[in-house]
Amino acid sequence: MNHNEMHLHQVRRWPRWAVVPIGLGLAGFAVVLGLILEPAGYALSPVKVEPTATIPAVGYGRDISDGCHDCHFSLPALQASADDPVHAEAYLIEPESIHTTHGSLGCVACHGGDGEVADKETGHRGLIADISQAHPEQCIICHQDLPDQVPGDELLVPHQLVESKIVHGEPGNLFCSDCHGGVGHGFDPVSGEIYCSMMICVDCHTEQEDCSTCHQGGDLEAQMTGCDLCHDSPHDVGEQLTCPCCHTSVETWQEIDASSHPVELPGRHGQVHCFECHTWPNFKGLHYICTDCHRSGHTEWGDDECTQCHDPGATWDIVASTWDKHVELWDMYKGDHLQVKCQGCHFETYTGLDPSCDTCHSLPQSHDESYTKCWLCH
Repeated sequence: MNHNEMHLHQVRRWPRWAVVPIGLGLAGFAVVLGLILEPAGYALSPVKVEPTATIPAVGYGRDISDGCHDCHFSLPALQASADDPVHAEAYLIEPESIHTTHGSLGCVACHGGDGEVADKETGHRGLIADISQAHPEQCIICHQDLPDQVPGDELLVPHQLVESKIVHGEPGNLFCSDCHGGVGHGFDPVSGEIYCSMMICVDCHTEQEDCSTCHQGGDLEAQMTGCDLCHDSPHDVGEQLTCPCCHTSVETWQEIDASSHPVELPGRHGQVHCFECHTWPNFKGLHYICTDCHRSGHTEWGDDECTQCHDPGATWDIVASTWDKHVELWDMYKGDHLQVKCQGCHFETYTGLDPSCDTCHSLPQSHDESYTKCWLCH
């Protein structure tokens, strides 16, 4: 056996357990090398790595709010402990409210205090009446990137304004509770079953003295006359017409007055709903030719010629008393013919009319049958 063969034979005879310390040694070397090179890597990297922000925890307090429930779920208990029993009902909360999204957090999660004691003064110590005013940052832990428009309602809401002020720590006079004050107490706008009444906005805006909270200059009460302050019009005629042209109620938006239509709507046309003539929601595809809605009983008249005889402001069966084109078409339209109703000559279909006199008149016995041109004498 030569020298090389002896060396290979010795390597093959190494014990297997030797692999373990060798592997651990290499792993340790890699870790140490990484720790040494990490600062150098950050220093050389052109991109500054920002640490991931930690999301604040929401204090869950339903299991430590039983003391709150014992009093606020019971009207007799509230009346017994209230300074003025007459107003005790205002603090009554429906027990079912704890099953809503916000109510399930528990009373002390938003209001603080001690929910495990029976004594009112002890339980209310450190009480927070409105967390959206005292600690608004607690609201945006969960409520972020709120929409500026209520889907499907074209309603503009100041969510981004309120959220921006909270994030930047700026003071403001508009709080979540101004619109969502009952949340957690049985009121849940998130579910879609209950919506804030528009009167909440109107009452606040008409009483608000400091308009700078939402608006840079100007009189807010005057601005409230412009519906586009809160509403995004779904109609493509919004630039030509203002909302009050048709909408007459700020509380019930569907109440409209068709008589204020910018185009005259004679007769029963002023009684039809907007979208019987217009296409919802943008008012395109307007039906303005009579036969768009009415079926013509005549076969020889154009679709847009109805108003030449029919008065749209009266019952549709009533026609214009005279028609100038009668003289152009038939010079016999004179004298007593002016007093004859249309159906007296045209019958039902208004077609196939023979202008000869004997179509309507019989020949008197005193006349010979050769007299066929009545107008030569009459």
